[in-house]
Amino acid sequence: MYKHKYHIMPPKGWLNDPNGSCYYKGLYHIFFQYSKDDVNGGLKTWGHYTSKNLVDFEFKGEAVFPDSEWDKDGAYSGTAFIDAGTLELFYTGNVKHPGNYDYINEGRGHNVLFLQSEDGMHFNNKTCLLTNADYPDNMSCHVRDPKIFYENGLYYMLLGARTRDSKAAFLLYESADRKKWTLNKSLILDNDFGYMWECPDFFELNGHKVLSFCPQGLESSLDRFANVYQSGYIMKDLNKLDIVNRNCDELKSEIKLEDFVEWDLGFDFYAPQTFKGEDGNIYLIGWAGVPDAPYGNAPSIAEGWQHSMTLVRRLSFKNNKIYQEPVIGDIQDKFEEIKVTKLENNESLVKTNLYANIEIEADKDLSVEFNKDLKISYNSEAKELLMEYFNDTGDGRDKRKAKLDSLENLSIFMDGCILEVYANSGEVVMTTRYYPLKKEIDIKIINEKNVCARAYKEN
Repeated sequence: MYKHKYHIMPPKGWLNDPNGSCYYKGLYHIFFQYSKDDVNGGLKTWGHYTSKNLVDFEFKGEAVFPDSEWDKDGAYSGTAFIDAGTLELFYTGNVKHPGNYDYINEGRGHNVLFLQSEDGMHFNNKTCLLTNADYPDNMSCHVRDPKIFYENGLYYMLLGARTRDSKAAFLLYESADRKKWTLNKSLILDNDFGYMWECPDFFELNGHKVLSFCPQGLESSLDRFANVYQSGYIMKDLNKLDIVNRNCDELKSEIKLEDFVEWDLGFDFYAPQTFKGEDGNIYLIGWAGVPDAPYGNAPSIAEGWQHSMTLVRRLSFKNNKIYQEPVIGDIQDKFEEIKVTKLENNESLVKTNLYANIEIEADKDLSVEFNKDLKISYNSEAKELLMEYFNDTGDGRDKRKAKLDSLENLSIFMDGCILEVYANSGEVVMTTRYYPLKKEIDIKIINEKNVCARAYKEN
């Protein structure tokens, strides 16, 4: 009942972080953390989807396997790099040594591994590039998620890390050939920025450097950092966030908690990864889930699967911030317009199924309610966009809110049990799970301006 039609999901079992996202030889490749035989996440391989348009995806099976001494307990997250027609993957190989260990400071190997392919489908030449012995002595066993980039004649590898005394850090390595790596710098953040950074990403957008990462250990509240772990970015002018050439003290002055912007303010978003498209645009895709969340996905687990990806989002720089616009392209042809019934007092009613797209022109206050289960509303006086559940259709999810000075438009994409909300063409985004008890959805909208509703065509 809850499976998706236009989001990436596991054919069965468990999915988490996107990995190795890239455009290579005429296809987009989205790899992901995959446990096909364990709906709650077990031994990780890399699953593999391809697409020609970032909308229609085809599952290609598993591409990376934990089949060596360096990754025997899981092929963890990583990135792709393309050079001279070869697709290279760099990822974390997880090894858990038997014994009485805490697996934080002792007992775990987190190795950086390499694979390559000439066709994007078959990978070989697995090589171990870095082991725990190559990391600074003050690092814990949690060093992972390599991001590879090229700058001024050298290659760089950015890794997220946790120190032995539980401070967040990143490590930057450099190489002339992507085979032999040496440490460039070890940046250790202050305690108010958590105890661990995961999934680091680094890219340029419209004359700005963007450092994206997932801190763990931030103090949570409904007003900020509401989820157990966060995903966000810090954006600065090119020279200010030059992680290659600036020293650690200079970088610390730029990487501040107050400048950290969360990518998505809903319940279900983590471990985003960016990649450059064929058209030169920067795209982002995230895991529609959060590790260790206090809410669940029991209805999809009962169907034998758990989690999915967000829609691919095109990034742009507007109004001194990053906007995330959903890539819908060819997907629009798969929707057909459905009736919007006008009621009294600026109310409208849309009757649809679990696969729909609602487009709303907004002005001042707004309310969108799904089967009296879930409401998305905007309060112009409080300048807040609110997502709130009234029963167990959120499987433990309750309330999330986002600051928004004004609301001009709202786009909602519902696909089975995933719901993505884009305010002001991607100025603010909220992703959540929604598990209604029936397939028929009545959407009640209170709004003074136009409403357009579309339903996904059944095959």
